[in-house]
Amino acid sequence: MDHLAEFLFSLIASIALIASLFIFHKFWAKTAKTYWVRIIVGSWLLVGEIWFLVTKDIFVFKLADGTPNPMFMYWELCAILTVTAIILMVVPSKLNLDLFLPFAILAPIIVIVVPTADTKSWGFDNFRYWNYYFGHLGLMFAYLYTYLFGYTKAKLSWQSIRRSAAFAFFLSTFLMVWNMAYVPNGHSPLEPAPAGEDLNKWWGPNYLYKFLMYYLGMGRFSLLNQYFMMIFVLMPVILIFSWTLLYFLRPMYANCGAERLKFDIHENILGFKTIFTKDNFKQTSKSLLNKITVSGKKPPLDKN
Repeated sequence: MDHLAEFLFSLIASIALIASLFIFHKFWAKTAKTYWVRIIVGSWLLVGEIWFLVTKDIFVFKLADGTPNPMFMYWELCAILTVTAIILMVVPSKLNLDLFLPFAILAPIIVIVVPTADTKSWGFDNFRYWNYYFGHLGLMFAYLYTYLFGYTKAKLSWQSIRRSAAFAFFLSTFLMVWNMAYVPNGHSPLEPAPAGEDLNKWWGPNYLYKFLMYYLGMGRFSLLNQYFMMIFVLMPVILIFSWTLLYFLRPMYANCGAERLKFDIHENILGFKTIFTKDNFKQTSKSLLNKITVSGKKPPLDKN
C-alpha cells in the first residue's frame, strides 16, 4: 500500500483522540464549560469545507478551458455532515444530534478505516490528506464531544430513533434526486453503467452513495437500484448498528460538563437490576395469566 505511514498516522491519531474523550473525561468536561474547543473544531471544519469548495470549483459549471467541470454541484453525505457539525459547534441542539449523530459516528469510521485509490496517493505534504482524514475526524469529534458532555439532553430514545429513521429516508431520497439531476453527458440514471466504464466519468463524482456502493460492488447498478438497495437493505443495517452503538455509548456529563452522570453497567446497560428482578417476574407472570384467563372466559349472554 502506498503511503502506509500516512494511513497509520491518521488511524492511530483518530483512535487516540476519540479514546481520550473517555480516558481523560474530566479534562474534556472542564473544557465543555468554555468555548475554545468548539471554536477550534468549528473553525477547522469551516476552513476545510471552504478550501474544498474553492479548489474544486464546485459552483463553476465550466472550467477555464471551456470544458464542463466534473465537480460541478458535488454534494455527498460527509459534506452535509460537515456543514451540520459547524452549525452544532455554534448552536448545539438536541434535534441536530437526533437527526445526524448515527451518521456522524459511522460515516467517518468507514472513511478513516477504508483506504481508497485517492487516499493511497496522498502524502503528508498534500493538504488534501489533512483535509480528508482530519476533517472527517473533526466532524465525528464534534458530535461525540457535544453528545457526551451534556451540551444538550440528547440520548437514545424512541423519539430519537423515529427522528433518525425518518430523516434517513428523507436524506437518501434527497441525494438520489440530487445526483440524478447532475448525471453528466446525458447518461440515463435508470440504466446501469456499461462494463469497463469509469464510474466517476459515467455517473459523475457525485453519483448516488458513491463511496459505499462502489466498494460493495454495486457502483454499476442504475442510480434507482442503488437507491432501493440503500433504503431497504443498507440503511436499516446502518441505523441498527448505530442505534446499538449509541445504546452502550451514553452521555457522561450533563449541563456542559458541570454534572457527572451516575453510571452503572448492570442497571444502565444490561438492565439486570430493573428488568430481571423477582418482583418484575411476578408482575409479568400475573399480568400474562390474567390475560389468558380473561380471554378464555365466555362473554355473558344477553338476556334481552
